[in-house]
Amino acid sequence: MPRYLDPEVAKANMIAKRVWPISPWPTNAKPWLSVCMDCGEFVNPIYRNVMRPGCGGCDPCGRARATAARKVPADTAVAEMRAAGVDPLEEYPGVDVPWRSRCLSALCPGLWEGDPADIRPRLSDARLARVSACKYCARVAVRPERAAYEMVQRGVEPLEPYNTATKPWPCKCLACGATDIAPTYANVVRTGQGGCERCGGRMRVPEEQAVTEMLAVGARPLEPYKGVGQRWRSLCLAADCPGPQDRIIYPRLSWIRRGSQACKWCAGVVIDESIARATMSAAGLEPLVPYPGVRERWKCQCANPACRAVVYPTLGSVNSRGTGCSECAEYGFKREQPALLYLLFHERLGAAKVGICNLDTGRIEKHERRGWQRHATLDFELGRHAELLEREVIAEWRAQDWKPVRDGEDTYDGWTETTPVTEDSSVDSLWDGIVEMRRLLTL
Repeated sequence: MPRYLDPEVAKANMIAKRVWPISPWPTNAKPWLSVCMDCGEFVNPIYRNVMRPGCGGCDPCGRARATAARKVPADTAVAEMRAAGVDPLEEYPGVDVPWRSRCLSALCPGLWEGDPADIRPRLSDARLARVSACKYCARVAVRPERAAYEMVQRGVEPLEPYNTATKPWPCKCLACGATDIAPTYANVVRTGQGGCERCGGRMRVPEEQAVTEMLAVGARPLEPYKGVGQRWRSLCLAADCPGPQDRIIYPRLSWIRRGSQACKWCAGVVIDESIARATMSAAGLEPLVPYPGVRERWKCQCANPACRAVVYPTLGSVNSRGTGCSECAEYGFKREQPALLYLLFHERLGAAKVGICNLDTGRIEKHERRGWQRHATLDFELGRHAELLEREVIAEWRAQDWKPVRDGEDTYDGWTETTPVTEDSSVDSLWDGIVEMRRLLTL
C-alpha cells in the first residue's frame, strides 16, 4: 500500500467491499463513517482493516455470513449431539445457541430420583467435549440435590441451598453438632478433606493439649505453639534417631494427627548421604555430585558398560519404585535419543500446553484425542536438550505469574505444564517465546 493514498481511490475500494463512505477521508488508520450497501446500517470500519484479504466493512453482515457458513443441516446437528451423549428436545437453534437436551447416560449424575437434569449444551461445545456434552457427566456442574446428599454422606448437613463447588457452604456437623462450620463442596466431596475442623483435627486447640499430643509421638516442642498447620520446632526423643546430633525437627501437629511420624529422619524421608549413595549404587548408578535430597534430581552415570548414560533420577523414585537408569529401561523418556518439544492448544480450556516426547511414541496423538490441537513442534537430536528447553519455558511462564489451567476443579494428565491463553499471551506469542528461548540456550 502506498504511503499516501488518493481519497477517491480509497472510496472506490470501499465501495468494492460493499460499504459506501459518507464522511471525508480520515486516513487509513481511523474509522470512516459509511453505510453498508447490503443491510443499510451505519458502520465505522477502518480502511486498512477492510482491505485485508477476506475482510469486509460491515461487522453485522460479516458475522451473519460466518454463521451461515458454519450452519449445518438439522439432522447432522442432531447426530453430532447424540454422538456426544445428549439427545436434543427441540428444533436445532444454531451452532452457538444453547440447545435444550437430555443426557443419554443411565448413570448421569444429573439424574435425581427419576427427574432428568435440565441441560442446554451448544453444538460448538459438544464438538469439543472429551467425555460428554452433558455438564454433569463431564463433572463441570453438580446438581444441587445430589450435592446436598453427598455432603450428608460425608458427615455434614447443609443449612443453605447449594451455590458453587468452591464457595463456603454453611453446614451442621452430624458428629459433634457444630453449626459454625462452612466447608466447600470441592474440599469435602472431591478431595475428601472432611467437613468439620473439630472432628478432622484441624481446629486450633490449647497449647497444653498440643504439647501433650507432640510428646505422645516422641517430639518435645522447643518454642510456643503457633497453630495446628504450622511447623513447630521440636526435639526428636528417639534414642536411635539416625538424624544429626541436635535431632532438631519441624513437624506440623496436623501431620501428626493424620498418622505421620514427627521426625523426618526416623521416617526415612531424609537420609544420610552415605546411605543414599549406597542405594543408588545398588540400583546401578554412580552419583557424580553431592547428595541433593530425597526429592531432588541427582546427577548420576549408569554403571552398565554398554550404556554409561548420564541420568537425573531422584532418590525417592529409586528407593520406592526400584527404578534405575532411564536410558536402559524399556519405558519412559529417553534423554539420549531424538525427541520433539511440542506446543498444544485446548479451545474449551483456553489453555496452551508444552511437552516433550521421543519420536513415534504417539504421545501427541494421545493428547489430540482428548481435545488438544497441535500448534507447532521443534526437533532435537538429543532428548535432554528438549527437556532443558521445556523446563526453562515452564519456569518463564511461572515467573510471569501464569498459573496452570485446571478443568473446572479437576486436574488432568500434564496440567502442570499448561498456561492460560489470553490476548496478551496468544498461542503464537507463546510459540515465539519458545523459539527465542531455544536460541538463547543455543540448543
